[in-house]
Amino acid sequence: MKKIIFGILFLITSMSWAAPDWTKAEVVKIDPARHRVLLKHETIKSIGMDPMTMLFDVAHKLPLQNYKAGDRVRFQVKMSDGALEVTALEKAP
Repeated sequence: MKKIIFGILFLITSMSWAAPDWTKAEVVKIDPARHRVLLKHETIKSIGMDPMTMLFDVAHKLPLQNYKAGDRVRFQVKMSDGALEVTALEKAP
């Protein structure tokens, strides 16, 4: 029984340390004044969100001037103050 509990705890811990998934998207609109981006994204596997077009807050450390509507990008998100926030954004390879 102890081995099972240890195994489950190890699995949960290792999952929480795993790097967030990258999700592919297309930039629809950039709002630099509000630090937001409208993305048409694929499934966000880490949170089980279906593909859709959605407005995201963007971490203030990320520069938005490098992006424009139509750019193909990949991004990472996390929950921040009850909303999803883009924490990493880069042009798709």
